[in-house]
Amino acid sequence: MPTAWQPHPNLNPSLIPVVQRAIDRIPPAHLEPSAEGELFDISSEAYERLQNYAFSQRFQIVIGSCEKDRRNYSCIHHKADIKNYRKLDDHASKDDSMNRKQKLTKIKVKDCK
Repeated sequence: MPTAWQPHPNLNPSLIPVVQRAIDRIPPAHLEPSAEGELFDISSEAYERLQNYAFSQRFQIVIGSCEKDRRNYSCIHHKADIKNYRKLDDHASKDDSMNRKQKLTKIKVKDCK
């Protein structure tokens, strides 16, 4: 039996009924944690199932890697460090020798397990 959805304490009270209606439209099986070895014929079905569960638990799933016949999904917060594809410096500085001009202000990394 799925656990009852609980709104986040900071959720605007006017949005609670809207989110509750969305949760109520999710198939009950999607409100349960995924099972090891759970298989899907179509990757979009797996993604929808995982996103539904994640939404009900107040987190988000992202596609980690893709191959022709396999996809890996992960929690958007499930990293110990941030991605730095552009190889920016760790800290912002007005110094011209530094390549980061703004502070890194929005980090979703929470190192969850």
